[in-house]
Amino acid sequence: MSSKWEEKLGSVCNISPEALKQALEELSESCYGDARTSKKIIEELTQNCQFSDSDLREFISKVSRSCPMDAKKLHSEVTKARGKKALAFEAVNKVIGKPI
Repeated sequence: MSSKWEEKLGSVCNISPEALKQALEELSESCYGDARTSKKIIEELTQNCQFSDSDLREFISKVSRSCPMDAKKLHSEVTKARGKKALAFEAVNKVIGKPI
């Protein structure tokens, strides 16, 4: 069952609520269970960076492979991407200190 947050964001961004739910669960687990910051990251990716279902799955997969990481730093880097998908994907590398 989807939450109101997933339903609302899904309808605004044309992403399935189930994909948003899975992304939130995975991101929260990967980033020390910080659900509030994880929601902010997902909102930034979907609303400003125009991520699709597949983009979101790819991003979350990249985060999962790079665990653990600080969700607040990740949110900061994703926000700095200012709507650019490529820069949003590079945010993971910046947070873990991996050269881009």
